[in-house]
Amino acid sequence: MNDHASVTRALRVWPALLRALRGFPTIRGKLVAVLVVTTGVALLVTGIFLSIYAFNSYRSSWRSDLGTEASILALSTGPALAFDDQQVATRNLAALQARPEIAVAALYDSHGNLYAQFRRSGENFPATRLTLSGSRVAGRAVEFTQPLVWNGERLGTLYLRAHYELGPRLLAYSGIIVLAAGLGMTVALLLATALQRVVTEPLDEIVRVARQIQSGRDYSTRARHSTHDELAVVIDAVNSMLDEIQARTLAQERGNAALQESERLYRAIGESMNYGVWVCDAAGLNTYASESFLKLVGLTQAQYEDPSWNSVLDPDDRAALSAAWQECVRRGGTWYREHRVKGVDGRFHDILAQGVPIRNESGAITGWAGFHLDIHRLKDTETQLREANRRKDEFLATLAHELRNPLAPIRHAVRFLNASGVSDEKREWGREVIARQVDRMALLLDDLLEVSRITRGRLELSRSNVSLDQLVSQAVETARPLLDHKRHTLRLDLPPEPVELNVDPLRASQALGNLLMNAAKYTDSGGHIELSAGVDGLSLTIAVRDSGIGLTAQSIPGLFEMFSQVDSISERTEGGLGIGLALVKGLMDLHGGSVTVASQGLGHGSTFTLRFPGVVLPGPSSKRADTGLQPIAVSRAHARVLVVDDNQDAADSLVQLLALAGHEVSVGYSGQQALDLSREQQPQVVILDIGMPFPNGHEVARRVREQDWGQRALLVAVTGWGQDADRIKTRDSGFNYHLTKPIDLDELERLIADYMSASSSASAPAPAYA
Repeated sequence: MNDHASVTRALRVWPALLRALRGFPTIRGKLVAVLVVTTGVALLVTGIFLSIYAFNSYRSSWRSDLGTEASILALSTGPALAFDDQQVATRNLAALQARPEIAVAALYDSHGNLYAQFRRSGENFPATRLTLSGSRVAGRAVEFTQPLVWNGERLGTLYLRAHYELGPRLLAYSGIIVLAAGLGMTVALLLATALQRVVTEPLDEIVRVARQIQSGRDYSTRARHSTHDELAVVIDAVNSMLDEIQARTLAQERGNAALQESERLYRAIGESMNYGVWVCDAAGLNTYASESFLKLVGLTQAQYEDPSWNSVLDPDDRAALSAAWQECVRRGGTWYREHRVKGVDGRFHDILAQGVPIRNESGAITGWAGFHLDIHRLKDTETQLREANRRKDEFLATLAHELRNPLAPIRHAVRFLNASGVSDEKREWGREVIARQVDRMALLLDDLLEVSRITRGRLELSRSNVSLDQLVSQAVETARPLLDHKRHTLRLDLPPEPVELNVDPLRASQALGNLLMNAAKYTDSGGHIELSAGVDGLSLTIAVRDSGIGLTAQSIPGLFEMFSQVDSISERTEGGLGIGLALVKGLMDLHGGSVTVASQGLGHGSTFTLRFPGVVLPGPSSKRADTGLQPIAVSRAHARVLVVDDNQDAADSLVQLLALAGHEVSVGYSGQQALDLSREQQPQVVILDIGMPFPNGHEVARRVREQDWGQRALLVAVTGWGQDADRIKTRDSGFNYHLTKPIDLDELERLIADYMSASSSASAPAPAYA
C-alpha cells in the first residue's frame, strides 16, 4: 500500500468538507459539524497511520518468518548438498508443502546450478542466478535468498518465495478502526450537542435581536446576557450600538418629519411664486424645477434636466443667455436675468430668473438655487408706464407747442400795433388776430377742463329737446374757422324729415364739433368732409367722413385714449394735444352712446361714427347752417425773405413785421408752396415752420439745400418744438438756426442782418448751425 497516495487522497477531500460546512444555515450547525468533522478526521488520520504501522510490522514479520524457515531448511539441506545427496535434499524441500505460504523453494550448488527444487502449480523459478543474499518484498510476495556454508565452505544457495494474504488482516484492522471511529464520533456528537449551547446561546440571542430589527425595524429590543466571556463584551457592544441607533433613528424620524413639513412648506412657497423654484448642480445642469414652471413650458422633470431644455427659450435670447449662465457658473456668482420662454399656449412669457450659489462647509459651490417669477404683468405695466411717460412728455411738448402757436401771432400783432405809421385798417387786422388767437387758447383750456371733469365724474348732462339741424349747425359753426382756413368742402347729408332729440345740446354739439375739427386738422387743404345722419327707431347715428391722411390698424385701438396722436404731431401744427377724441368718448359715454372709427389705411381717409341710443323724439326743424368758405388774403412786400407757416395768422403777422422792417417778403402756407416759391424766387432767407402738412419743414429744408442757391441761403426753423432732440433734427435737416415760438423778432432781424452782412459775396457760404 502506498502511504503517500493515501495521504494525498485524504487532502483532496478537505475542500469538499469546507464547502459542506459553509452550506449549514446556522452557527450551531456549523459548530456541531466542525466538531464532528474534526473528530472524524482525527480518527481517520489515526486509523490510517495505525494501519500503515501495522502493515509495515506485518511485512517485517513476513521477512522474519521466512528467514527462520530458510535457516531451518539450510540446516537440513546443507549436509545433503555437501554429501551430494540430491534425493535427501529434494525430500527436505518437499516438506515445505505443509506451509501454504511457501510457493517456491530452490537449492543451487556452488556453481549456481539448480540442485533440488519445490514449487507449487503456476509458480516459476527466478530467471537469473542468485548471487546475493537477503529478503525482498514485492506486493504480497516475499523472496528470501540465503547462502549455504558448511565448515567454512560455501556449498550453494537456498532460495524461498512466499505469498502472504493481506485481506483478512486489513479487514480486521478496518473493523477495529471503524468501530473506534464510530464510538468516537458518537461521543463527539453527544458532547458537541451538549456543549455547543454554551457557545451558541449568546450568538442565538444576538441573532434573535437582529431578526426582530430586520423584520420589524424595532430598535428597542436588546440582547440578554447568558455568559461572562468575550461574547458578553460583544453583547454589550451590540446593545450599546442599538441604543445609539435608536437615539439616531428617533432623531432622524423627527428630522424627517420636520424635513417633510419643510419640503411641503417650501414647495408650497415655490409654487406660489408664479413659476416656482429651480435648482442646478455644481456644473450648472438643471436638477429640479417647480411643477408650475414645467407645466408652463410643457416639459417633464427628466426633460428639464437634459441640456436640450433650452429649446423653450426665445431664439433671440438663447445664445446670450447660455453664455451669461456659463460665465456665472465659472465665476460662481449670483444669477439675475430677464428672458422669455415659449409656453404650451404658443406664446412667449416674460420670466425673471434669480438665484444664488449653494456652498458647503469648506466654501465650495455644490449648486445653485433660485426662483422663476412671472413678470409678464410687470413688463406690461412697464410698457404702459413708458407709454404713459412718452405721452406725458409728448403732451407737455404739444401743450407748449399749442400755446406757442397762438402766442406767436399775438406777439407779432402787439408789436405791429405799437409800430408807428400803421393804418387803422392794419391796426384792426392786428386786433382781430389777437382776438382769434385768444379764442383759440380759451378753447384749448376748455377742452382740458372738460376732460378733467369727465375723468373725475364731475361733469353732468343737462338734457333738453333740440333738433338735429340745430345740433349740426352748432357743431359746424364751431369748426367753421378751421374749415374756412383750410378751404375744405363740407357736405351735409341729413334726414329729409325733422328730427327732434333729447340730449345735452352743448355736450352733443361739442362732441360732433370735435369730430369736425379733427377731420379738418388731418385733411390736407382743399379736402372733402361729409357729415351724414340717420335714424333707426329711437336711435341716432352721425358719421363724419374725410379724405384725410387715414389711420393704420395699429393706431386705432388707442385712438380715444388721453394724449393719443394720429400721426407724428411734429408733422402739422394743427395736431393738437391729443385730448379731443378722448373728450368725445367721455361725452358719448355720458349719453350712454359710443364713438367708433374706421379707415382703409393711410391716405384713404377716416370715418368717425357717433351713436346716440334712445334720443329721437318728434319735433320741429330749424334752418341749416351756412358752410360757405371765405377766400384767403395774401400780402406781399419787397424783401427777398420767404415765410412759410400753415398757421395763417402766424405767417401773415410775421410778414407784416418783416415788411415794416424793409424786407421783401413773400408768404406760403404749406410745404408744397414753400418749394414752389423758393424755386421761383430763390430767396436769401427762408423762415420755415416745421409742423406743416407733408412735405414738412424738414423735408423742405433738405430739398432747398440740394439747389445751388439753396446751399448759400439762410434757413431758419420756427417751431413750437424746443427739446434737444428737435434741435438735432433741424440741424441734420440743413437749418442754420432753430427758433421756438413765439420768436423774438429782434433776434430774427439780427440773424438776417448778420447773414446779409456776411453774404456780400454771392459765393459766401451759409452760416454754421447755431
